[in-house]
Amino acid sequence: MTEYIDKLFDRTVPMLQTDMTLRMKRAEALVSNITNAETPGYRAVDVNFGGELDRALGKNAQSLKVTDGQHMDVLSESGKSFLVADNSGVTRPDGNNVDIDVQMGRLASTSGDFATSASLVRKKLQMLRTAIRFAQR
Repeated sequence: MTEYIDKLFDRTVPMLQTDMTLRMKRAEALVSNITNAETPGYRAVDVNFGGELDRALGKNAQSLKVTDGQHMDVLSESGKSFLVADNSGVTRPDGNNVDIDVQMGRLASTSGDFATSASLVRKKLQMLRTAIRFAQR
């Protein structure tokens, strides 16, 4: 019986939760880029999604340290997500490198990926509900 319970409550939902959290953080970074598209000197940022997913899986135990008050605090409140420079856009004479079209495309893609993960969580929970109902018969 225990092996069945372990199979029901695998790592799928926690991993999808981590995926959704990272996608939300990326969406926040992209919205910040879009908001600052006309701010002189603003440099676009993005979330290091692959590295953070590895860290969430326990593949990388490095921790970031702020050693000076002038350093940007790159840790989120959960300590699971950090920002990296996005140098994909052309730097304008005012020092800003945000390409609004690229950022909007990335935001749309990130939103779709988040919705896909949410749908997978919903399906997993439906499977668990079905299994519980079946076991009650």
